[in-house]
Amino acid sequence: MDRLTTSILGIQFNNFSRKEIMGILRSRIHEKKKTFIVTANPEICLHASLNPDYKEAISTADYIMPDGIGVVLVSKFLKVPLKERVPGFDLMLDLLELADKKQLKIYLLGAKKKSIEKAIDFIRNEYPSLIVSGYHHGYINDEDQKTILKDACEKQPDLIFVAKGYPKQEMWISNNLKYFQYGIFIGVGGSVDVLAGEVKRAPDVWQNLNLEWFYRLIKQPTRWRRTLKIFTFIGKVFFEKRKDKKRLKNLVVMGEEEQINKQVKAG
Repeated sequence: MDRLTTSILGIQFNNFSRKEIMGILRSRIHEKKKTFIVTANPEICLHASLNPDYKEAISTADYIMPDGIGVVLVSKFLKVPLKERVPGFDLMLDLLELADKKQLKIYLLGAKKKSIEKAIDFIRNEYPSLIVSGYHHGYINDEDQKTILKDACEKQPDLIFVAKGYPKQEMWISNNLKYFQYGIFIGVGGSVDVLAGEVKRAPDVWQNLNLEWFYRLIKQPTRWRRTLKIFTFIGKVFFEKRKDKKRLKNLVVMGEEEQINKQVKAG
């Protein structure tokens, strides 16, 4: 029997396939249940492990899905394997397709002004039956923030895509979720740039080989610091696992010593 959750660096991942999580989200949209979903890659996991406020924010999510082969590989090492990687971009496309079929309302927040406008044009062409209830770029001040939040709440969208990049997007959702009546909230990072045609996604063959991260590194060598975080994440998980084993061993030894002392006293 599959585990429903897998804990990695204190983050509880839901062990659902892409098809399964979409089935759940479809039901929650129909029932108008407010839902916060995080697609966490190794960078997000590492950042959460080092920043308690951010970790607390994503722990309020209803569902946390593994976005990144590093997370899936680590789950296998921990002997609590996750079914598959569920990329945030793919989940966004699935939700847009659903919105098109059901004539749902969407709201986009984040990215550069030019990027989000191009992404909106693409969405309107590809998914003509969905309703774009509103959108705004991510370069805003505190006053704009209040105005945009008020606008988004009044529009009552079914799907809210926040493209501010981690940790800002998850913090924004966690802090503002309470103001909405319902909706699916998801941080989509650089997905808007892909929809806008400004960033190309890895070809299918690279994705199928789970080498999308390597393709990005080849195309954007300046990403090397971000890529390095994948290996830092894996190393941290190995270290924590080894530390847990040592702690467990010490507890066993202490338990045995306590039992011997009891026997000596009884004798």
